This record gives sequence, C-alpha cells and structure tokens, in this order.
Amino acid sequence: MDRFFVRAASVNAVRRALDRAPGGARVIGRFDRETIECSHTMDAHSLARHWPVLLSRLDKAGLVVVDRPGSAVGDSAEG
Repeated sequence: MDRFFVRAASVNAVRRALDRAPGGARVIGRFDRETIECSHTMDAHSLARHWPVLLSRLDKAGLVVVDRPGSAVGDSAEG
C-alpha cells in the first residue's frame, strides 16, 4: 500500500474529491495541520492509468498532492 499526501483544509474535502475514485484510493486521516494522508492499492500499471484521474479530481476540488511533510526533498537550509 503506497501513501500520498494532499494539502487540504479538511479531511472531508479530500474524501469528497476521492469518492468512488479508481484504484482503491482512501483517506487515512490528518498527517499534520495542513496535510491529509491518503493511500492507494494500485500496482504500477494501474497507477499509470488512474493517477491522472486522481490528480484531476483533486485539482477540480482545489487540492494538490504534495511531498511528505518533513522529507528532505525540497527542504532548504537558507535562513
């Protein structure tokens, strides 16, 4: 089960956007104050087919997928 993170004000906003989405996309819950943790059960082939659909649904709801908060990717040491 792979996880992804969505920047959203509420868990319900993400649940509504992913309602009946393909690929077994599910909302796990709030990761931190600004981020909702989600999961999917897709293999590589299904992910290639269904990921654009998930991104489109989230985009239409004004939501965006982000990197895991606190990860080293994109972090800057500039003060």
